[in-house]
Amino acid sequence: MPGRRAAALCATALLITAPAVTAAAAPAATAAPTTPAAHAAHAAPGTPAAPAEATPLTPETARAFTDTRVAELLEEYGAPGAAVTVVLDGEQVATAAHGYADLAARTPLDAEEHLFPTASVAKSFTAAAVLTLAGEGRLDLTEDVNTYLPEEARLPGEPVTLHDLLTHTAGFAEVIERLGGEYGTPLNEVVRTAVPERLFAPGEYPGYSNYGIALAGYIVQEVSGTPFEEYVQRSVFTPLGMEDTEFAQLADVRADRPLVTSHLADGSPVADTFLGDVPAGSAVTSAGDMARFMEALLDGGRVDGEQALAPGVAEAMLERRYETNPATTGMGYGTFQWRAGEVPLIGHGGDLTGLHTGYVVIPELGAGVFVGVNGDDATGANPLVDLRMAVVNAFADTFAPQARPAGAADPGADLSAYEGSYITSRLALSGPARLVGLFDNVTVRDAGDGTLSVSGQLAVDDRWLPVGEGVFAAENGEDLLAFVERDGEVAAIATDLNPTSVYTRTGPLGSPSLHLIVAGAALLVLVTALVPVQRSGNGFTLATRLLLTATALAAGTTVGLLVYGVADLSRAQTWLIEGSPVLTLPMTVTGALALVSTVFVGVCLARGWLRPFSRVHLPLAALAGLALAAVGAVYGMVLSPF
Repeated sequence: MPGRRAAALCATALLITAPAVTAAAAPAATAAPTTPAAHAAHAAPGTPAAPAEATPLTPETARAFTDTRVAELLEEYGAPGAAVTVVLDGEQVATAAHGYADLAARTPLDAEEHLFPTASVAKSFTAAAVLTLAGEGRLDLTEDVNTYLPEEARLPGEPVTLHDLLTHTAGFAEVIERLGGEYGTPLNEVVRTAVPERLFAPGEYPGYSNYGIALAGYIVQEVSGTPFEEYVQRSVFTPLGMEDTEFAQLADVRADRPLVTSHLADGSPVADTFLGDVPAGSAVTSAGDMARFMEALLDGGRVDGEQALAPGVAEAMLERRYETNPATTGMGYGTFQWRAGEVPLIGHGGDLTGLHTGYVVIPELGAGVFVGVNGDDATGANPLVDLRMAVVNAFADTFAPQARPAGAADPGADLSAYEGSYITSRLALSGPARLVGLFDNVTVRDAGDGTLSVSGQLAVDDRWLPVGEGVFAAENGEDLLAFVERDGEVAAIATDLNPTSVYTRTGPLGSPSLHLIVAGAALLVLVTALVPVQRSGNGFTLATRLLLTATALAAGTTVGLLVYGVADLSRAQTWLIEGSPVLTLPMTVTGALALVSTVFVGVCLARGWLRPFSRVHLPLAALAGLALAAVGAVYGMVLSPF
């Protein structure tokens, strides 16, 4: 997936030279895009507000944070439980647990005993395994991955490298449905049968991909000649002394180990899900083990004074390996920047239904923090502003505060080149997962006063001030936007909050705002078919009106379910992952009824059976049904027989 930082969708990277994984084997950003210079000469950068004074990080202040501040945040957000641990200068200096491991059983959460599913934090472990093989010369991060794959698992299209996979820049479309589907599906079958379509050329844009990391893990398995889980255990977990950490299915772990229960916002438990994309998220860990992992990242792979990770692995994971724009946060190998600037935060987040984890390391302080939360917030907060993010942000604001970005209005600047609609690059090309694009998009307008107006579900502010060449800061200091140029035209937006994806520009007909307007207008017209404004002339016209009424009811059902899904994001996520017909059947029925209604209306018109008002009203209602179905088809909500 932040309050001021992105959750499972964001993170950090520090510019450090990796001694074992060289620049030749692990390039920095692949052809980093440029930004337009439309107003560069006129922009007057603002003066960032001075950061708050930092609290010195010591074992005592760390314990005060984990014992008191985290407890306060847990009460404020209403999640079931939270475990947190802090490392400093090679030692685990503070660990605490608050709340319950299982609400129904009222089992107190124990930071020493209870295990957490890692979710996408596991991607960091997978990257460490890949880099271990690269350091041994058995993998080349710039080589076409098909070199390492059996014929049946090779990727079609342009060559993709391990660098692309580890930085989420392979160009893959999103796969929402849980990879692997049924319990027991082996990793080789998952990567062979779930190959995503391509949205972009490799290296063009970041687009977070569970499949990409699963494929990287499968390559580890193929090249090492050892099952992926065993190789990571041998090369990463055992050397680090992470005795409680393993890649395994949650149901198998729960059978004999104290795994926390995940919970929805209403406190109900979440059943363990089979995760076929094992390297992307199917691991469990403890707070103590995550402390050792962070210690290793901060000390060149060493733990307790001994070299645990292969030389160069930790350095390569902390280095900034891909950037869309130098002004915004970038991607590492198995990590991303939660915050850039003078004191960057580097790590990864993870999210499953009812479960949220995250860790960051701060190399400048020699410190790191891990937090695991076993439930959605009772406040209904989304993963961008949940308890896990609140803990990480509070830690950074307390011990490593940093000035927020600031700009200044430039009344003489023409900012019209930036206007348009932009949609997330983490986008599915088919199925109801395309609905993500309906909500994760932004609209940019020139405000006319030397600033930009930015609107959208995840926009942190409406007013954005020029900072430099193609870069704008939110007036509230919460985020940066950097515009990306292709062939002399503005093509995308990179944000500081989320280096794992960008927003790409759409044409006028591809604007989600336009689609919503069309759908809203069509629904209003279609609803009038529910009102019997004129008596029917014969049985056929009555049937026509009944068909239009049924179309309106089906469309209303679709809208109701969408509103419910937006109100309950966990439920919507479950529908998407499980491929539920809830998101396709009602709109498919709407489309079918609209087609039949159109035919019936045409017959009525041809036979002269409609009175003057109905000659206008019924065709408009039928066309409204078709328009609504067309919008539904754009977002994968209409099943096709072809």
